[in-house]
Amino acid sequence: MADSAFAKVEAGLAFGRDRAVVLAMDAANARRPDFVAVDLQPGASGFGRFVARALGPGTSATIENAMAASAQNSVRYRALADQERAMLREFRNAADDARR
Repeated sequence: MADSAFAKVEAGLAFGRDRAVVLAMDAANARRPDFVAVDLQPGASGFGRFVARALGPGTSATIENAMAASAQNSVRYRALADQERAMLREFRNAADDARR
């Protein structure tokens, strides 16, 4: 059970890392005239899949959307990192108790 919980948290962290890269590319390339913003959404297998995002006209909508999604992604990533730290702390406490 603990292995699957760690695996899910690790998959979430990997997804958040990959999504941060995609969103940064959106913000960096927003001024290109032929640019189509993309995002990464979790797939059924746990791996991300690219999806095109329909945004309003102009680069400001692309940049603002990418920055908002990046902030949301950052909050989720931080929550997963905190969850993993808490799980590791519980295992360390259990191991310390077992040694006594």
